[in-house]
Amino acid sequence: PGRFLGMKDHAVVRDLTRHKIFFNPSESEVLCTTSAEALAMGKFVILPKHPSNTFFLQFSNCLAYESKQDCVQKMKWALENDPKPLSEEEHFQLTWEGATERLYKFSSMTEAEVADWK
Repeated sequence: PGRFLGMKDHAVVRDLTRHKIFFNPSESEVLCTTSAEALAMGKFVILPKHPSNTFFLQFSNCLAYESKQDCVQKMKWALENDPKPLSEEEHFQLTWEGATERLYKFSSMTEAEVADWK
């Protein structure tokens, strides 16, 4: 069973090699910072395949499950394997620059869209 050990600064725990899995079963939490931090720290992230987690599916260390049985299989696989180092693109996606680029991309409108909106 899991034990909550209290609040820890992620900078303190990033080098704990014995911990390689972050499990986030939530389908309602909208602040996915913890999943992003775990990926940035080179951990496996196991979470439900859900629209709120779509961003994380692009990462090789993200193990998204669709059922309880699938979750168990992902957990077993993660326990038997080691996370891959982040690729350059995966690393970029977790930076402020990457976030800003996504913001620009998804907030821009074409002239036609502006005309339709008016």
